[in-house]
Amino acid sequence: MGEITGARIRVTRTVAWGETDAAGHNHFGAAFRWLEETEHALYRCLGFGSEMIDRVPRVHVEADYRLRLYYGDVIECQVGVVKVGSSSCTFALEVSKGGEVAITGNYVVVHVSANTEGSTPWPEEMRAALTSSASFAVAPVVEPGP
Repeated sequence: MGEITGARIRVTRTVAWGETDAAGHNHFGAAFRWLEETEHALYRCLGFGSEMIDRVPRVHVEADYRLRLYYGDVIECQVGVVKVGSSSCTFALEVSKGGEVAITGNYVVVHVSANTEGSTPWPEEMRAALTSSASFAVAPVVEPGP
């Protein structure tokens, strides 16, 4: 996981049944769902509306899996800003269970306009929010385990 230098969020949730595979542990693709929902929660906490979501497509994602996660496990998903470029933003992802790191990764989004092709510079208010030291914790209802 890259060093977080900007805004960050930690979301507590449970591993859902549909996020596991035939072997009974987390499907690899679940990590990407978790990063997306955690990233979206960060945008909401920073005061950005849902219209921002289609303005920041992911252009690079990488993840390392270190620990299996099972249905009903309570996990913490952390997403934080590592670096903000003129139109890109690199985030770090960490998923942990009981203090043990299960998944780490980095990914890049690019700011785009609704009306033009290609990337566009970050609006100043978005850049300021992303590079701020804001830190949030969200604890939704935790489903009971098996």
